[in-house]
Amino acid sequence: MRRLLTSVLLTSLLLISCGSNERYLYVADAPHNTPMPITNNFDATIFPNDQLYISVSSQNPASVKHFNEESNKLYYSSGDVKGYLVSQTGQIMFPMLGRLQAGGKTRAQLAREIESRLIEEGYVTDPVVTVNLLNFHVTVIGEVAEPKLIEADGSRLTIFEALAQAGDVTINGLRTKVLVIRTGVDSETVDTVDLTRKEIFDSPYYYLQQNDIIYVEPTEKRKREAWRNEDWPSYLSISISALRTAYAVVYRILYLSNKN
Repeated sequence: MRRLLTSVLLTSLLLISCGSNERYLYVADAPHNTPMPITNNFDATIFPNDQLYISVSSQNPASVKHFNEESNKLYYSSGDVKGYLVSQTGQIMFPMLGRLQAGGKTRAQLAREIESRLIEEGYVTDPVVTVNLLNFHVTVIGEVAEPKLIEADGSRLTIFEALAQAGDVTINGLRTKVLVIRTGVDSETVDTVDLTRKEIFDSPYYYLQQNDIIYVEPTEKRKREAWRNEDWPSYLSISISALRTAYAVVYRILYLSNKN
């Protein structure tokens, strides 16, 4: 009977331990040695106030020289604004083509539109246009080793890459409930993702957009520790003061009653 109880106890402890450890593992339910296709085809969307670097290439370099000279002039300009600045209405001023609507489009969509316009208007017969974001950055705060603003090259960054650059989630971070704040054209979206489940790969937040904010919430244990560390001394001091005052009042009452 004793052996049976010991076996049951050990099994229960093992199951509890495994269940608690899953909170600290990334994509714990993902199958091992099994390909998992990521269906999330990502390309950064362009928003007002974004800064774009646009280059045009061709088999005939002379035909695109003017466009790249203008782009390089903007890119290497002094001051805070580099590249083509997207206006509040989502437009840019492109050489020869004039105003182009960039806001709300992906980089690939804008590149294709410029290519088509250059061909249609007879400027370049075989243009290849590349559009890059110069201001692609995200913010990581909360229970990470090093909260920071991350600037990404290539305009493509996953949530795991961002967390890695911030030193990873600490042992006190809640991996099952990571908050992502995303700024759109007219609004902000606040949502949570679970980094311990494989569904993260299909989430719209697996690939980050520029200006995303990632907030890693503390665990309940961490919140209690913070309360004890920050608030308990003040409560203790107030309680001691209250007890001293009460003692002085009671002592005074008893002293006066005995005196009478």
